[in-house]
Amino acid sequence: MGTPDPRELKRTLGPRLLEIAGVSGVGVPTGRLTVYLERDDLAVRRRVEQVVERLSPGVTVVFETTGRFRPQR
Repeated sequence: MGTPDPRELKRTLGPRLLEIAGVSGVGVPTGRLTVYLERDDLAVRRRVEQVVERLSPGVTVVFETTGRFRPQR
């Protein structure tokens, strides 16, 4: 089994991770699953890690604190 495709990870995990309060976005900017947080919150990080481990065991998550994303006009 090889390394998971980052775009596929985003496609499969993104919707579930975005349901977690405190997660403002999901991306793969450097080829690694990156979860953007509204604020640095240990409970949110743990919840994200639990979801990732359940759905894609062994995948490492990178966290970035960005604040809440807002739609651009």
